[in-house]
Formats: sequence, structure tokens, C-alpha cells
Amino acid sequence: MMRVCTALQMAAIDRATIDGGVSSLELMERAGRVVADHALEFLAEHAGGGHGHDHGHEHPCGGGPEGCGDADCGDDCGHGESADAVLVVCGRGNNGGDGLVVARLLAEEGAPVVVMLLAAPKELTADARANLERLPEGVEVVAPRPSDWPDVYRELASGCAVTIDAVLGTGARLPLPDDLADLLRAMNDTAVPTLAIDIPSGVSGDDGLVAPVAVAADLTVTIGLPKLGLLLPPGRDYAGQVEVADIGFDPGLCDRLAGPWHWLERGEYLCLLPPRPTSVHKGQCGRLLVVAGSRAYGGAAHLAGLGGLRSGIGLLTLAAPAGLEVPLRIALPEALVRALPETVAGTLAPLSVEAAAALVAGADAVVLGPGLGDDPATDAWVRDLLPTLAGPLVLDADGLNALARIGQAPAFASRAVVLTPHPGEFARLLGLSTADVAARRLELAAEAADRWGCVVVLKGSPAVIGVPGEGVYVNASGDDALARGGSGDVLAGLIGGLLAQGLAARDAALLGCYVHGLAGTAAAREMSSRGVLVREVAAAIGPQWLAMEREASSDAALRERLWPSLPPEAAR
Repeated sequence: MMRVCTALQMAAIDRATIDGGVSSLELMERAGRVVADHALEFLAEHAGGGHGHDHGHEHPCGGGPEGCGDADCGDDCGHGESADAVLVVCGRGNNGGDGLVVARLLAEEGAPVVVMLLAAPKELTADARANLERLPEGVEVVAPRPSDWPDVYRELASGCAVTIDAVLGTGARLPLPDDLADLLRAMNDTAVPTLAIDIPSGVSGDDGLVAPVAVAADLTVTIGLPKLGLLLPPGRDYAGQVEVADIGFDPGLCDRLAGPWHWLERGEYLCLLPPRPTSVHKGQCGRLLVVAGSRAYGGAAHLAGLGGLRSGIGLLTLAAPAGLEVPLRIALPEALVRALPETVAGTLAPLSVEAAAALVAGADAVVLGPGLGDDPATDAWVRDLLPTLAGPLVLDADGLNALARIGQAPAFASRAVVLTPHPGEFARLLGLSTADVAARRLELAAEAADRWGCVVVLKGSPAVIGVPGEGVYVNASGDDALARGGSGDVLAGLIGGLLAQGLAARDAALLGCYVHGLAGTAAAREMSSRGVLVREVAAAIGPQWLAMEREASSDAALRERLWPSLPPEAAR
């Protein structure tokens, strides 16, 4: 897992690395090399990728390391004449210097490259200027006036397959001046795929803010560590696919200087998949109990059950008010349904200690709370039940609201507990406003996890997962497809199912949030984020597992861990 940093923290890591004996020019070279490798793959994906012929030509109006200097030179310069040319747009700072390294390395690989330079050479940083001077003769450099940036960009981009965004780095000062904003709008107005270096230009590296516009990248190759602004809205919406470029920063230095935030790459989520020998039977795949539903919120029990079933468990028991028994049996024939006594309001009536113990006996994990309603009698029963649950637990929705209404701080008998509040529920538990929670999401999730001794999944965009003693993990998936009632019920069931299969609370929360987010995005691709239904999100979980399993099967060590061979007696 990787630490996440702000722009200032990344700058501190850079300075400490330079003080340790690595020159800033060397760091720029390392960054450019890794980005160039990604750019070659990106170019191959978006163009013919054939660079075997000679693309070199000289700019008749002075192209080359010194730049054109006149956007209206009147000559037919033939900018980007190849269909697979690369346009590198470079600012005056070190982000632009990274872009110049990429331009040189792509040219050395045979790609036709055009550089659009947004400053005179003397205005560049020293390292950027050094890399401008290292460009080979075949690379065109065009340096138009700021007022001409949008038009020149459109002209150059019309003949290129890919744009490299090296305009601004993580320290962009917002709001942007008009000339830069106009350029970024022009970059977004073309159909040319864009790779951003470190962070899309116009996105704040600290908090993801955009004012008034940012480059909408298809791929962002971020240097060293993920930047917080790439993971938070609205910045995350501009980043596209995010890849982290390792350029040799000392891990201990990163741990010491970065923030208390973590981010997982795809391969790390693959490592969280629970093992599943092909010879197991249903009793060995986890038994999940979901206690949910009321007359007013019967769908919550159904959706939480769907999430549990899609997690890979062997057995699901839905415990719900008696009035929901028939609908649940029809809707989820794969589940066992336990009809429980109900109040006049159609909520769960309190069970005796003996009946409650019998209900949870044999369950490998319990999900408690979706759709229970706000009956005081049910609230009191939830309060009394929690101290008796010694196994893995997901407490969701009205299970959390019950504690808030009673005024009781969360406390649990189990050491494997995941809370899954949305911001309103979290605010009620903390005695804060929803606005307070929105302003301090990462900080409050970490504090609550430490105080209550459990994993806290604070839902939102993105979901953040507070883990006792570890800080916060920022979920790497999800979008507005999940912004609808019931999606949290599916998530609670999914995390509960992963707990039932033996995952630790942290890992179940991380993997559950990630797959749930992927499923939402996949379902929205078919139905749009406006029209997708929550049950379609649940249905899309299966294909996400399949894709992850296929990736994991190509790694020998992962394959052996996820599909171990069981002796015959263990499989009976």
C-alpha cells in the first residue's frame, strides 16, 4: 500500500531526497523515463504505434530548442503531420521540465514529437531549461503568445494522436489566470486523448479543488506517491486512470513525511481476495446472518442480502420482521429467511437473550441495521444485542442511528467490527453537523476508528476507511452511480460476506468498497449513472470478481494462495 501526500509533503520529500545526494536534474530524468514508458503504451493504444519510419522535419520558421516565438508566422509548418504524433504541452516549471524529458525520450524511440512551450527559454526553471537544450533536432518546439495558446493548441492537436499535459504541477495556484484557463478549455474541447504528468493541470494537489477548469485526462501518471488532490472530488473526476511512477524515493522517507492516508493499487486489491479452493462445500465458504428490514424499509433487507450473496458466501440467512417473510423468500430464493416477531409499526420486536443467542449461533459474521426503522423498542434491542455479538460484525444504517438516538457511544464485544455510516449518520454519532463531517472527512474517520476501536467506512465520494492505529485508506473506485438509496445496503452485505469468509475487518472493508465502486461504474456504463438501479449494481459485482480472478490467476503465487489444493478429507 502507498502513502498519500499533499503538494507540500511531496515537495518536502523531493528536498530531502536532493539533500541526500540525488540531484534535482536526476529526479526529473527518472520521472520523465517512467512517464515516457507509460506514454509509449498510451500511444500504442490510441494510435498505430508504428514509429519505424522517418518523421523528422525542420520547422521553417525557427522550430527547435529555441522555439517558434510567432504563432502567426504564415508558413505551412506541418505541425504534427503524422497521425501518431505526440503533442507535449509544457509549462515553465518543473512539471514542464518533466514533459521535456518525455518529449526527448519519445523522440529517441522514433515517435514524432511536437512541443508547445508556454514560456520563453529564459523563463524556465534551470532543470527545465537544461532539458529543453537536450531535445534532439527532430523535435519541433512552438512557443506562441499566451493570447494565441488556444488556437495554436487546436492546430497542433489536429494532427496528433496523444497530448501530454505538462503545463502545471501539484502546486498550481488557483484560480487560474484567464490565458491558462482558456488553454485548458481548448485541451478539453478536442478529442485527442490526454496523459497528464503528476496531476491534471488545474487540479490542486492538496484538496482536489478546480477553479475554474482543469485538464480532463484519460491517464494520470503521478510521480512518487499519489497526491490527495487526485483522490478527492472534483480532482478525481479529471484524473482518469491513475498510475503511480516509482522513481526511487526512500520508503522510510515517504512514511515519515507523507500524510496519514493510504491508497491501494489494483494488484494490492487482488491480494485481498479470500482463498477459495475448488473442492470446498457451502459450509466452508462462510455463513452470513443479515438482520434487517421493517415494514417501511423492506427493500433494505433484500438489497443487503443481494450484497451478501454476491460476496461469495456459502449460506445467507435473512432475519427480518415476519411481514417480510414471503416477499423475501420470493425475491431471494437463495437465502434462508428467519421470520422474527414484529412491533405494531412493523419493526423488529425485541428478542429474549436466549432467542437472540440462537439467532446468531453458527453465523461467521453478522450484518445489523439496514432498514430497521426508528422504533424505540427496536433501538433498545439493538443496544442490548451489541455486547453479545463476539464475532465479526457490520453495523449499518439504523443500527448506527439506534446508538445515536439513544445517545450511546459505539462499543463492541467483537474485535472485528466495521461501521458503514453515510455522512448524516456519522454526524449524528459524533454530535456534529453534516457540513462539519464533509469538511473533515478524513480526519474524523481516523479519529473515530481510533476512539471506537473499529473500522469506520465513511461513505461518499470517495469512500474513506478509517482503521485503528493506521489512519485512513482512500477508496480507489466509485462514482455517482452509487448516489442512490439502497447502494449502502448492498455494500453492508458485501462487506459482511467478506468478513464471513475470514477476511480481517480492514481487508473486508477495503475490498468491499473497491469492488462495490467498480460494480457501480460498470453498471452505469450500461445504464448511465442516471438510470442504473441498485440491484443492477449488485448484479455487476460478479463480473468484477471474474475480472480480478483472471488477473490473479496469471500470477503463480497468487494463484496458489487463492486456489489452494485441499486434501480429500478437508473437502468433505
